[in-house]
Amino acid sequence: MLTEQNRVVALRFAQEGWGTNPGWEKIWDELIDPNVVHHFNSQTESIVGLEANKAFNASLFRGFPDIKHRIEDVIAEGKKVVYRTKLKGTHTGNFLGIAPTGKSVTINDFTLLRIADGKIAEWWYECNLLEVMKQLGLMSGCEH
Repeated sequence: MLTEQNRVVALRFAQEGWGTNPGWEKIWDELIDPNVVHHFNSQTESIVGLEANKAFNASLFRGFPDIKHRIEDVIAEGKKVVYRTKLKGTHTGNFLGIAPTGKSVTINDFTLLRIADGKIAEWWYECNLLEVMKQLGLMSGCEH
């Protein structure tokens, strides 16, 4: 039963808490622990705390304000839920310090959430930023 409850929390976060939805911040207030630790793309420094994560999320969505996602897979076991989504959006705003290119990006990503007492306590997110940079025309492909 706990696994199913955690699955519901994760999917609500993924769908209602999506950064282009009006009121996503209220969903985050409800679903995320104030001291959440977010491990973003294997960076050495985690993003700690709900407010810091809200600010970071808002900055990402400013870069791709039309970005949409489709959940492809969900696996839940105990306190952890992982889902894979397909993302597609147009780079029309500043993204991670990169000026808008006007180019579209389509990638897959993975999110792993650890849920404690009905709140997201820890969050791992991985996408292929190299592929994003290639699709934005900022890097050439890796030739074989």
